[in-house]
Amino acid sequence: MKTLWIAISALLLAGCESSRTATPLTADRAGTLSVQLANDKAEAIYHRRPFVNNQPAQFENGRWTWSDSHGIGKLDYEATVKLAANGATNSVTIQVTDDALHPQMVVPDDSSRNKSLPLYFQK
Repeated sequence: MKTLWIAISALLLAGCESSRTATPLTADRAGTLSVQLANDKAEAIYHRRPFVNNQPAQFENGRWTWSDSHGIGKLDYEATVKLAANGATNSVTIQVTDDALHPQMVVPDDSSRNKSLPLYFQK
């Protein structure tokens, strides 16, 4: 009798285990999740949601990697999101860089004029 209950329990557990089907994470879904995570972190730090879902994540070395950059005004927001194969968050990195160029006019000293200077420096 005890053996019968063990056999029935084993069959029930095997049936329950096999009925679970994990939906694998697709590149598009990983990209969507990454955009959401990147925007959530950017909003928490910089009060901006600069990233859009325009590209899927890439599956590299057993994990999903997504990166994007987006400029707003004089600032560039760059994000890199790494997810485990099942979608668990490994890391979200946000960087902001200033892309403003401060051009300087280069004018050579008259005493140093020689023919080796490029034409745009010669008068």
